[in-house]
Amino acid sequence: SRFTRPSFSAAASMASSVPQLLLRQARHAGHLTSPSALCSASAARSLRPLEALAVARPLALPWLQASLLASPNGLAPSKGPLGASWGPGGGGGVRHRRGGIFRAYVRPPERQALRAVRDEARLKRHGISRYNKRWRSWAQNRVRQYQLPLPVTLTSDTSLMDATYITSCVQKAAALRKHDVGLWRGYSQRILELKNEFLPEQLGYVLWGYGKSSFLDGSFYRDIMPTVKKQLPDFQSHALMSLLWTMKRVKWQDKDVVKLSAQHTLQSMDSLRPPDFVKIANCLASLGLKDSSLRASLSRVAISKLDQCTAQQFRDAVNPVAIGFLWTDEVVVYLLERFRRIFITARPIHLMKAYECAVVTRVQRPEAWRSLSREAKQFYVRLSQRHISASNKEPTPMHWDVSRHLADLGEAHRNAFRWGPFEIDIGLEELEEDERRRCLMVDTPSAFFYGTDQYFPPRLLQHQLLTNLGWDVRRVRWDDWAKLEAGSDEKRPYLQKLLEGSKPVGADLQDRPPKSPADVQKSLQNFRAMLRMTEEQEKAAKSATKIDLFEI
Repeated sequence: SRFTRPSFSAAASMASSVPQLLLRQARHAGHLTSPSALCSASAARSLRPLEALAVARPLALPWLQASLLASPNGLAPSKGPLGASWGPGGGGGVRHRRGGIFRAYVRPPERQALRAVRDEARLKRHGISRYNKRWRSWAQNRVRQYQLPLPVTLTSDTSLMDATYITSCVQKAAALRKHDVGLWRGYSQRILELKNEFLPEQLGYVLWGYGKSSFLDGSFYRDIMPTVKKQLPDFQSHALMSLLWTMKRVKWQDKDVVKLSAQHTLQSMDSLRPPDFVKIANCLASLGLKDSSLRASLSRVAISKLDQCTAQQFRDAVNPVAIGFLWTDEVVVYLLERFRRIFITARPIHLMKAYECAVVTRVQRPEAWRSLSREAKQFYVRLSQRHISASNKEPTPMHWDVSRHLADLGEAHRNAFRWGPFEIDIGLEELEEDERRRCLMVDTPSAFFYGTDQYFPPRLLQHQLLTNLGWDVRRVRWDDWAKLEAGSDEKRPYLQKLLEGSKPVGADLQDRPPKSPADVQKSLQNFRAMLRMTEEQEKAAKSATKIDLFEI
């Protein structure tokens, strides 16, 4: 606020007018009714300023205190146009809610001051907590917190770079969002040549840069992981977080690295930063940590670590995959209860995740849901009823191909819509005999670990929740779709067979026996060739039906 509390000298200088004001306004309001009060106020007329202020203090009314604190020039209210409603929230001739004790004469400067005080109070109530946000992404905040000071040129000759220089280049290229494939391939080749010269901290920055850029090169990750495993016991908080975060971003499957990372997390718990621990826990759950003893150990130390998080850091801890696959009921209750108190700092993506966490808890952890307080349950019920802005998932070319063949079969359906916190790829309009609805989930290569045919754990959780909530979920896998030639009649019988019968409620999604990386790569090449051929056929069909207005 531009207005500050007046000094004692300023208050004393205006005290000569206080007795007159007290008598006039207090009588008007009916606050001076006793003889002792009238005598005290009458005697105050002959007192010096400081003595008059001392006499006036016991008689000070809330409206007078507000005027002394709010007036920027130390002047008390005097005669003027009949205006304001003074008191809590009052001022400027406008009654705020039920504010005001009585009506008083307010001069224009004082009315302006009181209006400013009222606006500032409203700002504090509704605005300051909302301003406690960081509108940049988490990765950009990380860029601003941990910058390498070495000045570098990104396009320098990589053969001349040492480990320190190329680490700074990778960090800077990722921070500036340089998505030049040739640039990153040159970095990858040089990093593999120098992989034994990197310090653990430098490896952390390199991995963070690759995760930030989402550069996918299977040979690079396969060759760098042995070095990472060797130096993993020396990783500090930032490097450990960067390793798991990068693996999650590129969906890299390495069970040994995940298990070693979980063990190292427990051993170095005291030195981990709270926000890094949040990221590590979420990534361990998303990468499919299966060891029950490690999950129980992480749950035992989680609450003490999460207590050290600020509101902005804690909002990322409410993660549906971690609640579904990692935490115990005690940690789940703590997460949901605390998020209710700090939700004002959450962005829409955090609110949507909290909504999904409530659904996961209600469906998979009924004991934890019953342990929540009544206020927490009401909060999540209201959260499910409010509008949360979220970007819709854009259908992929494979999605459109499946949709066209469903339309040829006469199946009325809806594409790419949101049902609660979940995204449905294709929902069929016709109900089954048991009044369940069917949906088709299109599993492109992004639904699996990189270079494998094994499902990414968030997909497993999504399937389990949808089936438990009454959906009959059918899945169209990309490797099955790639076996069907583009433009052939094999796709319609495949979809008819897929939609036959009904699946049991709550059926889990099972992985197939893993194929070799060479077989998966060959299937991926066939899949891409099929998509290209389908796109060419669509363009040819559109050009054949195109109407030339000049020929009409």
